[in-house]
Amino acid sequence: MVYSFQTFIFQSIFLLTGIFSTLIIQNLFNVGAADKTTILTVFVQYLGMVVCRFFPAPTKAHAPRNSVLLQPPKSFFQAPSHIKKGIFIITSFDVLANVLSTIGLSIIGSGIFQVIHAGVIVFNALFSKYILNKNLNIKQWISVVGIFIGLCLSAIGKDGKLTSPIILIGIVINLLGTICYAVVYVLNEKYLKLPGGPSTVQQSSWIGSAASILCFIYIMVYTVPNYQTLIVDKVRENYGGPPYRWIYISYILLLLVHFLHSYTYFWILESSGAVTTGVLQALRAVTVFFFSSYFFCEIDNAQCLTIYKIESCLAVVVGVLFYSFASRKKEDEEELDPEQIPLNSVEKLN
Repeated sequence: MVYSFQTFIFQSIFLLTGIFSTLIIQNLFNVGAADKTTILTVFVQYLGMVVCRFFPAPTKAHAPRNSVLLQPPKSFFQAPSHIKKGIFIITSFDVLANVLSTIGLSIIGSGIFQVIHAGVIVFNALFSKYILNKNLNIKQWISVVGIFIGLCLSAIGKDGKLTSPIILIGIVINLLGTICYAVVYVLNEKYLKLPGGPSTVQQSSWIGSAASILCFIYIMVYTVPNYQTLIVDKVRENYGGPPYRWIYISYILLLLVHFLHSYTYFWILESSGAVTTGVLQALRAVTVFFFSSYFFCEIDNAQCLTIYKIESCLAVVVGVLFYSFASRKKEDEEELDPEQIPLNSVEKLN
């Protein structure tokens, strides 16, 4: 029962922090305190990943089946060369995904942004096939098509025609960011499961540290010299004069939320299956979708609900759930090896 309670807590934290981080960032955009070109919110996210290093790694749910569980390297510099190379590749894609998603979020708003991001499972499936050698069955492909249709519906405006060009650009940018995130998820899963690979906390802090350095250099070169026009003037225009207590509190909360999200994300990635990940993505998409409309519709018309946006959200969520349960059934069928039945039975009891 200890494992079940830990799983519930980690999944709940992962879901709630995912919802709140998107809404906090959207609010910072609205008050002018997080211009997309400053990448301040991106920097805070990576700082949250770095903080993971100062906390012990969560207990593994189970040891990898049919393999010897080797100890993770003591530090990044003592890791094998292929692990170091993998971390640099993941970091590059992660930074690119974050920047593209931040730009997309600032254009299309948090509601549609989260719906499109939930469609990451489509690209996850495609990349898993070639990187992790995972094949899809007919039900999974049907789900992928359903999710794709839902993503297409998100581009339709109130009058049934394609939405404004700027929103379309935002959707395309967000899709590119989502594709990069899918690469990150698949590569993270690959390196976490390698014998002698990093622990969940190590992988989070290593990627966060490398990405933080890149963001810090950019901020010092571009954001700081243009601080007045990029931040101060926009905050005065959208938020008003001091005190700016709420803005400072928002960034502190964002750091805490990103830390908790990263800490639980790598644990869930390593220990949970497709159903868990898919359900959490679907719940997050639906919650942010309707919360964004409630809180931000009066400020930004792009956040308001339309029949096509609702249909898009439903199509993506149903597709994600259907894909997740199809994946679980496929995994169960593949595990029906007579030599593994006792082991599977024990795992299902845990």
